Amino acid sequence: MDVFETMKARQSIRKFRKEPIPKEHILRMAEAASWAPTAGNSQNFRFIAVQERETITRMRGIVDEIESRVTGGEISAGKATYHNLFAFAPAVICVVGAPYESATDRLLREKDPERYKARRFQVNPGLQGISAGITQFILAACALGYGTCWMTGPLIAKPELESALSIRYPEELLAIIAVGKPDAAPPKPPRKAASEITTFR
Repeated sequence: MDVFETMKARQSIRKFRKEPIPKEHILRMAEAASWAPTAGNSQNFRFIAVQERETITRMRGIVDEIESRVTGGEISAGKATYHNLFAFAPAVICVVGAPYESATDRLLREKDPERYKARRFQVNPGLQGISAGITQFILAACALGYGTCWMTGPLIAKPELESALSIRYPEELLAIIAVGKPDAAPPKPPRKAASEITTFR
């Protein structure tokens, strides 16, 4: 599939068929992610590919418990929410990131703390690279015929999920990608025209 066709074909999928995903396909997605640009070529991310139903069910239970506690409502066992829908996919990809600090960051930390703060928490080069890796992962998944949903909703239970997945500081869980063969694809929302989002100077 042409890269432009893949980008246009990709959409967030929230209903999946149950058929398993070969490990070789997940590794191809991860390989695509490994070629993403990262600050200082830090390659500061890795993936935990969860396919065991027992583990996925445990993750869902953790998320449902926190969501119920926060919202004060009860989560139905068969209901997918914006926080737990990953549990309805055959593969759950947990994106783990490590901090990145460049020479520029170290200089600003010492010489200009206010600029350092803005760079670390607004610009955040390390997180930008991880996002690029996620983008290439989900584009590769689309090219292989899979649907994905890039999720941060489950991170309502971030510390609890990190504990369950044995993710230790300074690494942290930054996103979850639900992956599987699409069972139903919603209508694609319209996109802004290139001329609308681009200015030339």
